[in-house]
Amino acid sequence: MNNINNISIEHDGNHYFPQKVKDQKIRNGVDRRKNTSRSLLVSPFMRRRKTIRREGGGRNSYVDIHEKSLFIIFTLTITFCIIDAIFTLIIIKNGGEELNPFMKYIMDRDVLTFFWVKFSVTSFGMLFLVVHKFFVVFRFITGYHFLYSIFSMYLILILYEIYLLELIFNVI
Repeated sequence: MNNINNISIEHDGNHYFPQKVKDQKIRNGVDRRKNTSRSLLVSPFMRRRKTIRREGGGRNSYVDIHEKSLFIIFTLTITFCIIDAIFTLIIIKNGGEELNPFMKYIMDRDVLTFFWVKFSVTSFGMLFLVVHKFFVVFRFITGYHFLYSIFSMYLILILYEIYLLELIFNVI
């Protein structure tokens, strides 16, 4: 351990870790890691964090760069949302019924508003989950779990709607 200007430097064989000495501050100013909105605005242009770098920082942390698989899940889920809206309108036009009372209310008022509400809620919800993919709820459920669950539910819903469409048009 070396002491330079009241800052202790420890080395574990791979990394150097600055430590506080005698309760003095190492840096002045605000901790920039606490400002999460900056990451959302700046990360598309100045990407720096792909993984969690600090020990114990894996939970409830943000990163700037996301995996390609997450992009694929996000894109497929939004695509399934659009397909679901189209299939729902076709099924309702042929005698089906919307089971979600909120969406039924919106659909009865305006079909285009129904589409945009459905698309917006799904898109912003998925975006929120991507940004919070490392956040933990109920001790072990992360944003990843929610993302893959929503994708799976949309996949099952699309398959069910295809089955209903086959019944409607007597393709079977």
